[in-house]
Amino acid sequence: MAIDATNVIVGAPDQSATVGAVNWAAVGTTLPTDARTALPSEWTKGGYVSSDGVTLSIEQGTTSIPDWSLGTVRTLLEDFTGTVTFSFIQTDADTLKMLFGASNVTVTAATSTAGEIIKVAIGPELAPSQAFVFNMKDGNQRVRLALPNAQPTIDGELVFRANEPISWSVSLDCGQDANGKCIYFLYDDGAVSA
Repeated sequence: MAIDATNVIVGAPDQSATVGAVNWAAVGTTLPTDARTALPSEWTKGGYVSSDGVTLSIEQGTTSIPDWSLGTVRTLLEDFTGTVTFSFIQTDADTLKMLFGASNVTVTAATSTAGEIIKVAIGPELAPSQAFVFNMKDGNQRVRLALPNAQPTIDGELVFRANEPISWSVSLDCGQDANGKCIYFLYDDGAVSA
């Protein structure tokens, strides 16, 4: 393959109102099959993510089978782990419902004396697994990560400081779909045909 600088892409968020950088829906919701088509209305759009961006970690644990001379004749996969981590710096009811479960989040509408009130009950339980889609762009190029079955957990500490946003550190453990796949990477190079 020849050297081609147009294939060097960055993972900037596609934060437009119609797309949204972070989206989630119920497990079983149809995943996108390309990196550009707008997601249907059943996907909830998330808010701002910190400047650390989104990190996909893939770990493949293996074991080697040696022959009599102790040379490796085969390598077997023992385990697979896919994890996506990021931090929301926007706090809203939808994000908190995804993180802690809708049954643990109560929203009271604004009145003439108080703004919208969000109450989150936090305890030793996990929120339901969700499907996730992360949208990124670089000029006319588009990248999507689609997770069919991811378990969200809070990862880290909440820090309250006057000079930085409250940051909800999220870890998504990627589970398998009906095809045995955990993560889909979709890329559109933006070079349309004439």
